[in-house]
Amino acid sequence: MFNNMEEGIIELVHALLNTKNNHISLLQQINDELLSKYQLSYGNYLKIFPKDVEIYYVNKGSNNPFVDTNMHCMLDPKTNTEIWGLQSNRFGKLYIHRKGMGGVDVCLSDSNDYALCCSIKSAEVNGEDIWSGIKIRDIILKMICENNHLSDKMEALNLLNSNKSSQVLSLRQQPSQDYIYHIRRSSLRRRDKYVLSPLRSLSDLWNKKLVINNVQKVNLYMKAHPDENVLDVLREHGFRYIPLEIKIRYKIDRKAKLYE
Repeated sequence: MFNNMEEGIIELVHALLNTKNNHISLLQQINDELLSKYQLSYGNYLKIFPKDVEIYYVNKGSNNPFVDTNMHCMLDPKTNTEIWGLQSNRFGKLYIHRKGMGGVDVCLSDSNDYALCCSIKSAEVNGEDIWSGIKIRDIILKMICENNHLSDKMEALNLLNSNKSSQVLSLRQQPSQDYIYHIRRSSLRRRDKYVLSPLRSLSDLWNKKLVINNVQKVNLYMKAHPDENVLDVLREHGFRYIPLEIKIRYKIDRKAKLYE
């Protein structure tokens, strides 16, 4: 049974399990819900508001299967079974990465039949913006060690990945009003049919620490707000000149200037 705090996101998850051809849209909606309405909390000493997430989903047994071969539980036959147990049937719990560069996911699967996780790429952690999934992981492990009298980070990792770990997902007191943008995920190992799908979702687009170049930020913003004047957008965000790519894309006169 799920309480009221979880019903919004779990309803989207169950819609995902039953959809025939709307997987990408529903995965984006799950990202939206997580970024705008939820937080991750551990005890009274750790509070995380995700700002940038990538979602991964594998459901091989469905009538409408979805198999993302870049999910950790699909990368290596030697460890797939172990990691499947960390990315499935652990709704609201953390999975500290055992593969790749290292990071942290929140699991959103409530059954052993499918795996579903959001990888946290950046977040506000105890009031501080952290723009690295690895740094977020390290902060979590450090604080778990300090507050649970554990000897090292591996002990904390094993605690969080165990069946006895605590559920961390809960509703924010105030939903975020930030617009959410969808782009392709990065640094994927395998080229499958979903590798180019826009399953990375982020808020705080204009933060200078967000590793997306300024032209990409403008294009993302204008796609979401097509009625705005691109020159006004450039001025508002401190551009000193009009990039050539922007002039071409938005058919701006080559002699146009941002400032007189």
